[in-house]
Amino acid sequence: MFDNLIKFFIKKEEPKELKYCRFLNGGVTFMHSSVRACCSNKCGITFIDNYKGEKIDWEKINKQRKTIIEQCKKGKIPENCNDCVELTTVDKWPEDSLITSIFLNYWDHCNCGCVYCIQDAHGIYLQKEKKPSRYYSVAQEIKSLFDKKMVSKDARVEMVGGDLTVLDEADDIINCCIDNNIQGMDFHSSCIYYSQGIENALKSNLSVTFDFSLDCASKEKYKQIKRIDAFDSVIENVKKYLSFEKPGIDKIIAKYIIIDGLNDNLEELSNWIELIHSLGIKYAKMDVNFVKYFSECNSLDVTVPAVYYEMYEYFNKKIEEYGIQDCCWEFSKRVMKEGGRPKGY
Repeated sequence: MFDNLIKFFIKKEEPKELKYCRFLNGGVTFMHSSVRACCSNKCGITFIDNYKGEKIDWEKINKQRKTIIEQCKKGKIPENCNDCVELTTVDKWPEDSLITSIFLNYWDHCNCGCVYCIQDAHGIYLQKEKKPSRYYSVAQEIKSLFDKKMVSKDARVEMVGGDLTVLDEADDIINCCIDNNIQGMDFHSSCIYYSQGIENALKSNLSVTFDFSLDCASKEKYKQIKRIDAFDSVIENVKKYLSFEKPGIDKIIAKYIIIDGLNDNLEELSNWIELIHSLGIKYAKMDVNFVKYFSECNSLDVTVPAVYYEMYEYFNKKIEEYGIQDCCWEFSKRVMKEGGRPKGY
């Protein structure tokens, strides 16, 4: 009896606030040679290293995740997650054990050759035909997750690349997600080639977020940045996608990545904003060049040029005027706020 009273009055101290991450809780990410919880540049948790496409024991991964989550509930965040932009503060971790995020970044062949590509050291550029990833395929593993009822109906699946229009199994993956009626899908594409899969997703009940980096407003500048003459094709494909956009549900986002010496000026930015406004685009983002500001890509100290602040001020003013929603990524916002590479990066 006295032992029980002692336990009642001397309770183990619990952290009042907990660091929480939706990817630690329910994320699966396929990278070029690994299966991880997320794709943060902080690396996060790796479930399988040196992955080459072998059949995955999802029950084993679930056990790994539960062990990590129990540590997080005690206030012990994995070292690879410290200072990550994805961390939030909660009073209590949710109990849902289903997968809520599937991130696909396991191929690196692309139909253009952006001068700022973060995969420059190993990417395969200017591809014209669809082909498999040179690392492995995932369509069957995605189907397996759905068959095992391990994916939440609130889940989102994000496809990065490379470019999905030159990935042989992209449409199969997209159609599988549509058939299983998840919440939504997120795409990133150059829009150089048209994707029937993206059209199917836009026409479906899924919510779709889809961004494309035009980065300029002229054919000449586009060719300098993308190393391919495809500006007109991109505009026509974007117009077609926009015709299927469901207002209030889908987001087709125009992206402008600032590249020093190429488009880092108000004139180019202004022309780009006028162009996307004329197309009827209601969502936009302006990002810094990750190759410049990610420490894994550039070990040198970097600061934000004064012109960036002028550009962001102009960007915010014009999108408010045109009723365009700001979709800038948190990392870029931190770079601007801190004047350089954010602490921890």
